[in-house]
Amino acid sequence: MEGKHEGIITKEEFQKAQEIFYKIGETKKVIPKTYPLYRKVKYGICGRAMSYKTYSRNGVTYRYFTCPHAKEQTGEDGCCKRYAIEDNLNEIVWSVIKQLLDMTDALKQKLNKQNNVSRQDNLLLAEKLARLQQEKEKCESDRFANVDQFMAGQLDKEVYRRRRADLGRLAEKLDADIVELDQKLKAAETVKDDSLSQTLGVMKKYSRADELTQAMVQELIEKVVVTDPEHVEIVWKFKDEMRKIIGI
Repeated sequence: MEGKHEGIITKEEFQKAQEIFYKIGETKKVIPKTYPLYRKVKYGICGRAMSYKTYSRNGVTYRYFTCPHAKEQTGEDGCCKRYAIEDNLNEIVWSVIKQLLDMTDALKQKLNKQNNVSRQDNLLLAEKLARLQQEKEKCESDRFANVDQFMAGQLDKEVYRRRRADLGRLAEKLDADIVELDQKLKAAETVKDDSLSQTLGVMKKYSRADELTQAMVQELIEKVVVTDPEHVEIVWKFKDEMRKIIGI
């Protein structure tokens, strides 16, 4: 599921709205804190936050986003001077979030499967670690026995030195393997706080929603990047590995 979508509006409606906005000139800047995409809409070229404005005409209230610095810029690299209509932008974002929320059950099954695999993997790691620790104990016992046998005159000096060197190298290898395996096991256990289960919790929280809300956007979306009204990209709050698992 891509995070980029084209605007949902007819060409005629869009052109008419743009003509109205161009005739507005300087309008009063209104920043209510209740609209769904509050503080989330950024301009794709300059990276600044887009201004949210309203304008009433003939009993109709228009709500839209615009780059406050576009008029000052010239040339092809400047920001787009067109307006992004709020209803259009809300519809784009809601359509993508709805697709995400529809995946809640599938993600739950994937999480359960992943947890089962993780438990099995951790059990195998723990068993291997126990075997290594037993081998290390035997190695230490053999090192003491080597010294005792040499001191008792049961081993000549050359055999004693060779065995001491071999057992020393084995002890070093076992120590390194134990440290590596212990770190893997701790890392696997740390992942249990798992951003996947956290993401699933958020998705379940809004799975029955039937419209876009500010609370929903705040928890799911980092920002909505508008290059122009027809090109919108959603940047999610999920980590990269989470986005791969979910498929967004």
